[in-house]
Amino acid sequence: MKFLTISLLLLCAVFIRIQAQEAPKIKFEKVSNEELSMKSYPNDTTADAVILYDDGSSYVKYDLEKGFMLTYERFVRIKILKQNGVEWGNFHLSLYSHNNNIEEISHVKGTTINLENGKIVKNEMKKGAIFKERENKYWESVKFSLPSVKVGSVIDVQYTISSEMTWNLRNWKFQYSIPVKWSQYRIVYPEYFTYNQQFMGYHMLLFNKRSMSSERISYTERQESNSAYSAPPQPISKSIEYQTNIFEYAANEIPALKAEPYLSSLDNYTTQLKFELANANFAKVGGSFHNYNTSWNDVAKELNDEENFGKQIKSGTQFSDEVAELTKGIQTEDAKLAIIFNHVQKSMKWDGYKTIYTDKNLKKVYSDKTGNSADINLMLIAMLVKAGINARPVVLSTRENGILSVSHASMSDCNYVVAVATLDGKRILLDATEPSLQQGFLPFRCLNGEGHMLSNELSESIPLSNPKSAASVVVNLELKDGKISGKYQKNESGLTAFDFRKSLKTAGGKKEYFDKIKNSSADMDYIDYKYSNVDSLSEPVLIEYNFAKKEKLEEGASVLYIDPVILEKQVSNPFTSPSRLYPVDYGVPSSLYYNLQLTIPAGYMVEELPKDAVFILDGKGGQFQYQITQLDQKISVNMVLSINKPIFVAAEYAALRNFYDKVISKQGEQIVLKKKTT
Repeated sequence: MKFLTISLLLLCAVFIRIQAQEAPKIKFEKVSNEELSMKSYPNDTTADAVILYDDGSSYVKYDLEKGFMLTYERFVRIKILKQNGVEWGNFHLSLYSHNNNIEEISHVKGTTINLENGKIVKNEMKKGAIFKERENKYWESVKFSLPSVKVGSVIDVQYTISSEMTWNLRNWKFQYSIPVKWSQYRIVYPEYFTYNQQFMGYHMLLFNKRSMSSERISYTERQESNSAYSAPPQPISKSIEYQTNIFEYAANEIPALKAEPYLSSLDNYTTQLKFELANANFAKVGGSFHNYNTSWNDVAKELNDEENFGKQIKSGTQFSDEVAELTKGIQTEDAKLAIIFNHVQKSMKWDGYKTIYTDKNLKKVYSDKTGNSADINLMLIAMLVKAGINARPVVLSTRENGILSVSHASMSDCNYVVAVATLDGKRILLDATEPSLQQGFLPFRCLNGEGHMLSNELSESIPLSNPKSAASVVVNLELKDGKISGKYQKNESGLTAFDFRKSLKTAGGKKEYFDKIKNSSADMDYIDYKYSNVDSLSEPVLIEYNFAKKEKLEEGASVLYIDPVILEKQVSNPFTSPSRLYPVDYGVPSSLYYNLQLTIPAGYMVEELPKDAVFILDGKGGQFQYQITQLDQKISVNMVLSINKPIFVAAEYAALRNFYDKVISKQGEQIVLKKKTT
């Protein structure tokens, strides 16, 4: 009896939970007083806005004229809580639009509901508020803004997107940069289609249901007459019955996804569902079977035959004269590689567009001296191949585009291509889009997991990594007449040097960059500068300053406090959150070597020196070394801060955060000098 009572109680608890998880009954423009009077969101009082309800559906249905059509519908309700949340009244939708593959938007409605003087006031968006513009050759933008959006507003938006592209089943995001109270997505498609589903993120779904239903296609088939003299036969009504797959997903109380330091792309960690057409099978109704599941070898084969990819590389003979002139008298492959890479890098200008496809014939691109990422890097490959160098394309996804899936190949997820050359068994990654980037390095945007090297009809995964970036600093410090001054020298290599060279260019030149440094420093006067090896990309950049600290020491003070890490100090911990769900992604390992030379001023002696210290992260993922020595009137400080791997998993976050706390604390310790007594 006791067991039965407990079982009934558990059953009731489950029933109550299921009841509590049912979707709220929300209708367009039907807003409750509770929603209108809401001042803050209880689960996140810092939120600028909250998505109260987000309802989406995608369904594939047969149209007698167009065949199977894909339709996507969405209704979203958002509550504006703070002034910064007003921007959520602006909508930007991307529609695929290339050749005959076009997505159409319709039934766009938007209403802003406000509570004014105790009365509900509705402001409907006018049709003229909807604007379309071309993003690029593949995508079109639809933009609209709702009227009278302010703090306290509730906004309702709904729209429909339709197309014949059944392969383009829309993904669904449950999570945004503001919290979401309720989100649901429903998908309906015939048994003839199969879609791969990929769930991403860290917030669990409330439910994931699957069911089936029957559908019928009714149509009329006209019969041909056997005789010119007989009456035309009557049309025959026919129908086809098929099963549909129904998937329903929901999530509630989803926290806001907030940007944190050292993240690749927030999209990698957003709670969402992604879909890709696996196959279309019409064999049951006399049609054919088409498999859309692809391997990376399939991608390699398709791109090898693609007019705007592989065929551009094969037509490298168009650069015969240029390559012959560039490599004239040069025998070694490494020298040929260097001169061709430098030529493409310096003569071509990247237009900023990321893609794996060329926009036009490479000879025309070469003549125009400007092109997209594929234009420039496929040109580089074509020239290298013509010079007899083993060079291949590597397709990848940039950091902001999200990491490539490890479970399946997807050409559509790739948005960038670089080159890889193999010399004496060593692979050298190359990107000629950046004029200040050293050979053998990729720009930071490309350091995103693995790419795929394509060789005719074969593919091989390849790590997207750079050699370690390093900086070496020497500071000579002098104390005289209460003034702290010195000389600063810094060598930078790798991506650190690239960033500096790019900063010089952005500022407008060496002097302009120095003026920016000089004017932005609150506690240091930079007197003069010298920047060396700026144009010698294979050499480390040398940065030199003479400086003086603005704040003077008390002249003749009995005790002097000297900051030994006067420059290059880790001022604050980049990791402020007590915990973290996502990996820490530095992109590239790095090291900073710091040396301070200080002459103790006459009349003073050492009262106290910081103690030596070594902090090591588990697995030697990071290391900090601090050593201080005194020899006669000279004090020397040597410090090394190394991050030895590009990615730390979430389980390592607490240790990494604590590591920075200890580094900051140690770097804050002072050298104490005491005036000698006679």
